[in-house]
Amino acid sequence: MNNTMLRRRSTLFRLIGIAAAAVGIILLAGAVGSRSAGRGPECDTNEQRTAYIRSLGWECEETAADEKEILLPKEFPDVLLKYNRLQQEAGFDLTQYAGKSVRMYTYVLKNYPAERETLCTLYVYRGRLIGGDLHSASFDGFMKPLHSGGELNKKG
Repeated sequence: MNNTMLRRRSTLFRLIGIAAAAVGIILLAGAVGSRSAGRGPECDTNEQRTAYIRSLGWECEETAADEKEILLPKEFPDVLLKYNRLQQEAGFDLTQYAGKSVRMYTYVLKNYPAERETLCTLYVYRGRLIGGDLHSASFDGFMKPLHSGGELNKKG
């Protein structure tokens, strides 16, 4: 073999190595993305969302009182960082979805032990629950994580 053939062969092997590395990175990125989107329970349908709320021990109206698409900002302002700490108490982290559009569903709870109307909001990305909260509808109300420390958040 002459030098020209050796150089071509070496270049070919380098290109094959680069292509294999690129394919590996793409596959790894896809696996990480699907894992982060697939952490929470499936909440793509109304039945799945109401079943999840019931699994926490709450009764809710059969359909969402409000449903909308929201865009999470790429950089969270202080108020959203504080809200995310509430999410982290329940094992969620909205910062993973910064810059993404998510669906927000709000259900009226029927058995929350309070005199005021209490709502359950769920945030869903690609059919999976990524966060949520319990809160009262009043101006001087409260906001709590869906559950904390793995325990159900029953009776306030």
